[in-house]
Formats: sequence, structure tokens, C-alpha cells
Amino acid sequence: MKDAEITNEDINNTRAVYKDVAVRGSILYFVIADMARINDMYQNSLQFVKALFNKAIDASKSSDDQQQRLNNLIDTITKTVYTNICRGLFERDKLIFSFLIGTSIKRNTGEITPVGWSLILRGAMPFSEE
Repeated sequence: MKDAEITNEDINNTRAVYKDVAVRGSILYFVIADMARINDMYQNSLQFVKALFNKAIDASKSSDDQQQRLNNLIDTITKTVYTNICRGLFERDKLIFSFLIGTSIKRNTGEITPVGWSLILRGAMPFSEE
């Protein structure tokens, strides 16, 4: 039982290290899924996105430094998914795809606050002197 508990704790610790990579994958997936609202042709299956994700993991550079490895994974996953999805987009929709990825990442890190996001989407509200 003690060995099982130690193994379980090791697995949980290792999983926690890769949380940022999983979050980036999740952000990218939901942006890709939202693209179907722009055009029905942009529907991609979860299986396809997972295959891109796994391809990017295999293609990323290894590193002995854990933080560098995480950065390599995040960069490679983002670039691979972006490049492959852009191949199937109309030219006019590539900019919005880039915008959605960038703002989604910044919203996740807190660099774009909910108030700032609302300002981006709706613009400044009229000023009233009541």
C-alpha cells in the first residue's frame, strides 16, 4: 500500500508540472471549436486536434532543464496547431483565428482582464452625468 501511495503521489506531482502545457492545448482546442461559429467548414474533430497535439509533442525539442522543456512543448504545440489549422481557413479568417488565440492566451494569464475584454468587444460605454 505504501508503494502505491508513493507512486500515486509521484504521478500527481508529474502531472501538475505539465499543467501549463495542458492549459495551452485546451485554449487552442476551444478556439478551434469556436471557429465553427464563423464558418461551418471549420469543424474539426477532437481526434484530429489530439493527433496534432501528439505530433507537436513528438516534434518538440528535448531538454534536461524542466522549464525549458515545458516552454519548448508550449511553443511547438502552439505553432504546429496554428499552422495546420490555418491551412484549412480562408485567408479572410486567418486574422480572426490569430486574434482569438492571442487574446485567449492573454485572458488566461490575466493580462487581459474581464473589463478589458469587455472593452475590446463592446468599445467604450457612453458617459452619463447622472
